[in-house]
Amino acid sequence: MASAYQYAGLGQTREEGLAVAESVRRIRHLAYTAERLMFLQAGHIISTPQWDLKGLLARLQFENGQHADQLKARLPELRVSRSVAYESFETPLAVVFDEAMHAADTVELLAGLAGVLKPALIEAYRRYLTEANGLADYTTLRLMRPMLADEVESLRLLEAACQDHVTTGEQRARAETWANHLAGLLEAGGLIDGTGPVDRDRLKPDRAARPYVIARQLRRDLTFPRVWDILHVDKTQVHERLAQMIATRLGEVTIAEALGFVLCETPDQPWMFYTDISRHLWDEMRHALFGEAASEDRYEDRGRMFLRDWEAAYLFKMTPLELYGLLRTVEAGLMKYPPGKREEFEFCRDTACYPLMRTFQDFDWADELFHCQIAHRRLKQWFQGSQQELIALGEQGLKRRAEARTLHPPSPFGPVRPESEAIKP
Repeated sequence: MASAYQYAGLGQTREEGLAVAESVRRIRHLAYTAERLMFLQAGHIISTPQWDLKGLLARLQFENGQHADQLKARLPELRVSRSVAYESFETPLAVVFDEAMHAADTVELLAGLAGVLKPALIEAYRRYLTEANGLADYTTLRLMRPMLADEVESLRLLEAACQDHVTTGEQRARAETWANHLAGLLEAGGLIDGTGPVDRDRLKPDRAARPYVIARQLRRDLTFPRVWDILHVDKTQVHERLAQMIATRLGEVTIAEALGFVLCETPDQPWMFYTDISRHLWDEMRHALFGEAASEDRYEDRGRMFLRDWEAAYLFKMTPLELYGLLRTVEAGLMKYPPGKREEFEFCRDTACYPLMRTFQDFDWADELFHCQIAHRRLKQWFQGSQQELIALGEQGLKRRAEARTLHPPSPFGPVRPESEAIKP
């Protein structure tokens, strides 16, 4: 009788499984799908007004970018040259994702993701896991199992979002129409993993004849009251300074949205450029969620904190290169001490004595330092000018930033003052 740990505990050891060439073909399709899902979700963060869904899209684009990176990295281990593994992949699926980018609103975006693309990707992962030889292709299967778990979780969350935002008869009808349209294109394109037949006569988009362009218009729901900016206060005003810091974290949603332009509107960069920007985008959204969590914890209602609009006035008017050059300059400046990120952390730890924000500021500081390293790598390849010209580009962005801030007067904190009964001791 065989032991439970025969074949190192692996299953599917005597099935023929997939040959290397077929494994490579499927992995390339799956990597392409994950990559395009990264761009699809990142490209719609700014046009999605619902706060909670913005955060979810930022997380999911990052996870899909990581999946694509891991799958691409597997290919050179399967007799694929590294240059081929990371080059553009020609596939009929391009039509499907080009069309999906043109989702008109939240209803269609959710219909495409939750109704078609995510279920199809889950099915493709499961098909691979079922059909591969568990001993021969163990390395790929080990990569794919957590990817499948991530996609199952993402589908659960997107379906919950559908329940919240696709509620009327008219919305459900539009969602069904868009989902059926994308599903038809996906079937004609040979399925997510390329295992189906391709029917080019049916592979005809309705909207993707023109490239998708991200709308440079700020969109917000009513989760947080909106102000132009918030009045700066000295750190001796402990409660107000802490509230200002929480609001500043919350406002980093605008930085995440702006990085969507950098990610989606900067063509012909090395693959690592896109994984780095995807990570940077998610980090900035995490920082915004730091502000949300602290606001909910300290004031017992996240909606009592203000969300600032002023940064959109200059960031959304910049080219991707100008925008990223400015972010590099700003984040590098935050590494100086004092004041900078270290002082923000020490204020929360030693003066405000607020453990939750201490933890958030600790990781915010680490993230921003890492972003400086990313920006140094990326701009070294991307920017064609000298170091002096790069510095000038950042300084020009700082000037535009300062001018935008003065367009309207800042607002005081109002209800989130220390005498408020809602503030925890």
